[in-house]
Amino acid sequence: MNKEKEPIIETEHIPTAEEVHAVFRGLIKGEYKEVRKREDEQGLYLLDVVVPGETEDEKTEYGYIREGQHKEQQMIMATEIYVVYYKNDIPIHGTSAARIVNGKWVIL
Repeated sequence: MNKEKEPIIETEHIPTAEEVHAVFRGLIKGEYKEVRKREDEQGLYLLDVVVPGETEDEKTEYGYIREGQHKEQQMIMATEIYVVYYKNDIPIHGTSAARIVNGKWVIL
């Protein structure tokens, strides 16, 4: 008799704020300030922090975003931390800094 196996449903690990802050501390050398945090019924989905720049008109923003559809966001395809550099409050450069791959954080 040919019995088909039930599909295995993998559930995504949703990082806690403490886990995300640990990754921030690995990426950021020095102090940072939490500026925005959002949670839903599944847990943390957005966390933004800001690092002062070398001059008063510079700053760097690190943001965590969880994969999925969220209230004020488009569909997010990967759980990751991005970084955006600002001068005079205008973004001048940005990139992904870390991403969850196979359940573990990978620094990019």
